[in-house]
Amino acid sequence: PNGRASGYLDSVGIGESIVVFGRGKKQRSPGAFVGLIAYGVGITEALPLAAAELSKPEAEVVHLIWASKTFGDTFWHDSISELSKQYGERFRFTTILSREEREGSLKGRIDASVLSEVFGTSFGTSSGGKHEARRDEVRFVSVGTKSMMRATDDMLAEIGYQQNAHALLR
Repeated sequence: PNGRASGYLDSVGIGESIVVFGRGKKQRSPGAFVGLIAYGVGITEALPLAAAELSKPEAEVVHLIWASKTFGDTFWHDSISELSKQYGERFRFTTILSREEREGSLKGRIDASVLSEVFGTSFGTSSGGKHEARRDEVRFVSVGTKSMMRATDDMLAEIGYQQNAHALLR
């Protein structure tokens, strides 16, 4: 009730229009290797973005990491399976659980070593990797709280992916 948005919305009359998001502020910067990092419910933005990127011919590999507390906190399993079926090896999906050990999921929290391991292996852009020379074609987006996204930018920079050069949306 005392927030900026709720105060504004309370003043809008029934039937009146509002502007929710500004348009055209960010432009897509295509890449061959797209890494998406979703924190919790950030999957609601990241999964549709993964599907959109997979529809682009220049996106050779799209890898989505979903960080969650427990497997019980995850959802959209059918949608994720459908993307895997439809796109095969072009779509890769990893879960990392902070409060549960589960076969097929990483355990812990996202940090620079996890990002390096997951994306470096998946894309082959690590030192000595098959696509090492194509590191400039890697793009990233993270979805979570502002502090999580800033921390992710810092972690990606730590492993050699500065956001000014590697952001999918600029």
